[in-house]
Amino acid sequence: MKKLGWIVLLCVLSGELAAQSKQTRDNDRVKDKIVALLNASDYVGIYQLADISFKKGITQDQFVNFLAGTRDFGQVITTERLGSDKDGISKYKVRYKKKSLQLDLKATKSLLFDVFGLSYYSLPIVATRKLFPTNNAMQTRLDSSVQKAVTPYMSNQNVSGLSVGVFQNGTMSTYHFGEVRKGVNQLPTDETLYEIGSITKTFTGIILANAVKEGKVKLNDDIRKYLEGSFPNLQYHDTPIQLVHLANHTSRLPSQPLMVNTREDPFDPEQVFSEKLLADILHNIKIDTLPGTKIEYSNFAVSLLGYILEKVHNASYEQLLEKYIFIPTQMTQSKISFTTTDFKNYAQGYTVSGDTVNYWRNKLAEPAGGIRSTTKDMLKYIQAQLEAPKESAMWLSHQLTIGDNQRGKGLNWGISTTKKGYLVWSHDGGTYGFSSLCLIYPELNSGIILLTNNGNHNDEAFYQIGRSIYLDWVN
Repeated sequence: MKKLGWIVLLCVLSGELAAQSKQTRDNDRVKDKIVALLNASDYVGIYQLADISFKKGITQDQFVNFLAGTRDFGQVITTERLGSDKDGISKYKVRYKKKSLQLDLKATKSLLFDVFGLSYYSLPIVATRKLFPTNNAMQTRLDSSVQKAVTPYMSNQNVSGLSVGVFQNGTMSTYHFGEVRKGVNQLPTDETLYEIGSITKTFTGIILANAVKEGKVKLNDDIRKYLEGSFPNLQYHDTPIQLVHLANHTSRLPSQPLMVNTREDPFDPEQVFSEKLLADILHNIKIDTLPGTKIEYSNFAVSLLGYILEKVHNASYEQLLEKYIFIPTQMTQSKISFTTTDFKNYAQGYTVSGDTVNYWRNKLAEPAGGIRSTTKDMLKYIQAQLEAPKESAMWLSHQLTIGDNQRGKGLNWGISTTKKGYLVWSHDGGTYGFSSLCLIYPELNSGIILLTNNGNHNDEAFYQIGRSIYLDWVN
């Protein structure tokens, strides 16, 4: 598709507008449904979510042909709500694997849409600030390097807080900027809890590696060995999905499957997970490519892996984290579940436009993105990766399972090589209100953790922080 235009149909609204907060929630719910259908290439299904007034302005064939132009962009990886206008239309940045688009959407009371717009995304113009709070003493070369690296990001008026952890040759350093909550004038600390999002997947990879080391599973095991019931659909041309495929994103499972056969709102993250729901999801999946051959990011695949590991060990995912990672590494502040007493250390999450969001909960997806951690704990995690003995579970999690050192995957770890020839183990993460980035350079015996209470993990300035610190090391 060479040129992506607009599809927008505005309806005349009668009566009073619904409260903005409810309208925004409804928009988010419909947006989630649309994303799931986009990733399933079910464009007819999206058209069926349109209100009758919208359908009067465009035929199904016209709408489907338009959306078919997005197929080459790959799967939708993340979405970010950029804000809403006075008419209740929400604007989202939709990040595909190869492109970012802007979605304009307004839901009806019946959770259909009567406004739908899709266009190329352009970076918003944001206000800047010259000064921001920090604990940086500005006494060492590293202090100056970190300050230089974070300044472009923290200059964005919409950014609330940021914590930076650096592990370098056995020494841990932490830096904090901004506020844990806007308007309270309180810096983050080493104990501030952040949602680390998809960095959680690397923990799940290590738990899998432990199961392999203990002889409980093999990486090439057919996943159906650990599922109750018959799933002839979880294979392609007699090649089944293997455990390793769940951990290196080659399973061909969708990233965010459409939940089926439940009376609960399928896109409510608070809904109670059940094994029946999981079985319904799996039975409705169709594999379209040979597993193990093509990398396609999948939150659901890692969620399923976590579920299987729970069955293998007869323990909850949180118990497995405690046994295999938190206790051995002394990560005493990291957790899945949290109580009211944790809120004193829990940063408030914000969207890219600066709106507050609820804390992230999703029982099914805990192994894909459910950990909450601190700067100090994540530095302990980085240290454990660097000091892991050869043949240990952590060591195994870093071994290539597909690709090469230029661009490959271990067990949920991304593996790449910098332009200067240094190996990198990495993963980023994001929830609705938090972003994170973990970079480990084994040949430099160093690593970096970035944690922020802003759901803007697609912001290039955020990623540039890590690159800038690394370049100061090697230049």
